[in-house]
Amino acid sequence: MARARTRNNPPGSTPGTGQAPELHRALGLVDFVLLVVGAVVGADVYVVSALGAASLGPAQIVAWLVAGVMAALIALAFVQCAAIVPEVGGSYAYARAAFGPFGGFLAGWALYLGEWIALPVFPLAFVTYLGTFIPSITTAERLTVAVALVVAASAVNLVGVRTGSALNDVLTVAKLLPLALLIVFGLVFAGAHPGRVTGNLTPFAPLGWSGLGAAIVPIFWAYAGFELAVLPAGEVREPRRTLPRGLLVGMTLVTVFYVLTAFAVVATLPWHRAATASRPLSDAFGAALSGLGLPARPGAVLMSLGGLIAIASVTEVFMLSLARLSYAMARDGLFPAAFARVDPRFRTPVVGLVFQAGSAIVLLPFVGLRSLIDVAVFFLGISYLITALAALRLARRNPAAALHVPGLRLLLALAALGGLALAAQLSLAQTAAGLGAMAGGVALFAWRRGAWTHRAELLAELHHQEEHFEAWAHRHERWLFHSVRRRPPGPPR
Repeated sequence: MARARTRNNPPGSTPGTGQAPELHRALGLVDFVLLVVGAVVGADVYVVSALGAASLGPAQIVAWLVAGVMAALIALAFVQCAAIVPEVGGSYAYARAAFGPFGGFLAGWALYLGEWIALPVFPLAFVTYLGTFIPSITTAERLTVAVALVVAASAVNLVGVRTGSALNDVLTVAKLLPLALLIVFGLVFAGAHPGRVTGNLTPFAPLGWSGLGAAIVPIFWAYAGFELAVLPAGEVREPRRTLPRGLLVGMTLVTVFYVLTAFAVVATLPWHRAATASRPLSDAFGAALSGLGLPARPGAVLMSLGGLIAIASVTEVFMLSLARLSYAMARDGLFPAAFARVDPRFRTPVVGLVFQAGSAIVLLPFVGLRSLIDVAVFFLGISYLITALAALRLARRNPAAALHVPGLRLLLALAALGGLALAAQLSLAQTAAGLGAMAGGVALFAWRRGAWTHRAELLAELHHQEEHFEAWAHRHERWLFHSVRRRPPGPPR
């Protein structure tokens, strides 16, 4: 009987208690540092180097440094929130815990808009790097490939396919290796041709410094992703020490990695060529190899291949995270209830996936990379601002859970100012459009919240009844099975 009771306990729970097990704290400092680096470094760096050169020339290196510091401060706010509110939903969950449902809606709506408006960026960048392998690709073919990428990424998420850890490791190496090689050959090129590098870096700020803010906006987008790294806070050993230290080390490594990548671009290419390049990293790698007496084509091919892998993988992740955000908000009655609908077979948020895929496909022919990134960062800045303010409030309410970081409140206040600064860099017309979208969401929330909440309660009750029935059926199936097994055999015929 003791063995039967133990078998009925959840795995990892205390025998006889029936309590659900706690998450296993298996991630140490090195594990968390690698998690931060892997979450941040992705496809974005393949896209924004040309945008930085167009705003500042070689001085874009300064923008990479400033954006890295801003990202580290804002990431600290996410770490503080995750330590107190380890729930699904990210900024939405943190703001809801700190300010209530309306504050949660504002943060979640801004985050949703920021990720939703950026969805077409990835297929557009994908077909750009595909041009290395198919130079004669037509506009219609580019659009077809972009649509196919969106459909494929959505289909993978729709059927609930989970990539194994081994494949994740391979993809991480595949996207980091070309960047590492670019840095190495860029530094070797600088050592072999210091005169050419000096010429490419002079003048350092040919367009002046007025474009610093405009350059930081797309460059900061390359640092986005740290909010995903802090989600497994419940699986980190000594989180109050490991999280801030790992974050500091991880963001420092990312910043150094990005600055060296930017240096390789501005050192090997004249700034006006980098500013107009559709594939700046491929062109920079090819120029470095050519300057060292090596064939340029392999470098361009390798960098473009790395870009394709990184962009394809991040498209799938973006689709996944956006659908989970709309699901979490709809489940709580703060978003249209249809987005909480889960496919009965695959257990995935089908409405959210179909909606975001369809809207991305509609936007593809009409948008450009720079405008999409700028508007996306505007909404992300609002979400970061609210998250930093939520971190301040949660830390004040729960002082025992505050991180052991000197000057924590000052750093969180700076993080809030960083989010505000990001949102303030757009043009007047873009800002007005962004604020209009936020106001439209607030109006829709005020109008439909009662209906959303009612539908969410009905769905939650239905889900609860389904789970109860499944548990009841499972118990009676076991009883019937045992009774059949124990029935004495009938008389022989």
